[in-house]
Amino acid sequence: MATVMARAQFDKDSILDKTIMLFWQQGYHGTSMQDVTASTGLKPGSLYNSFGNKEQLFIASLERYAQRSADKMKLAMSHGTGEGIVMLLTDMVAARGKKDYASCFIIKTQLELTSTEPKLAKLAGDYLSRTKAQYKLAIASEYGEALSEVYATSVMMAIFGIRVYGYQQPNEADVLESLRLSLHWLPWENH
Repeated sequence: MATVMARAQFDKDSILDKTIMLFWQQGYHGTSMQDVTASTGLKPGSLYNSFGNKEQLFIASLERYAQRSADKMKLAMSHGTGEGIVMLLTDMVAARGKKDYASCFIIKTQLELTSTEPKLAKLAGDYLSRTKAQYKLAIASEYGEALSEVYATSVMMAIFGIRVYGYQQPNEADVLESLRLSLHWLPWENH
């Protein structure tokens, strides 16, 4: 009984939230297990027993982030597909103006690890492919099947553009106007 109690003394989701931020800000290669123990307050043995090695901890962090992103997308889409996409994009544009801007954990993972950690980069790519498939399905239901692939691709390109170009701290009004022009089929009237 005491062993079970000792293992349950911390909330795994809380630990993953901390490691998400650490990996997100410092990258996979820039984060050591010493960084993780300092950030989480856990001893190395507790981390290894609960999450395995650094790669497994990274994968669990990436999965949690992807699930949170999918949940956010689902919530936005409850307002309607077009309106939901506009809400998500405008939120992304606003986020790029924050002092601690860090793009998107999944996109950063794919960019960082494509040449050094192909397994992890592929995992990130799989999450991005699933996101596009979710957009395509939602777009098809509201705008029709014919252009759903092209529209979903356009949304993904806009997301990548916002997330990467955001480091340049472009003028928010210019970015929004660019989105209105390139994604003219979306309902921008209220934004």
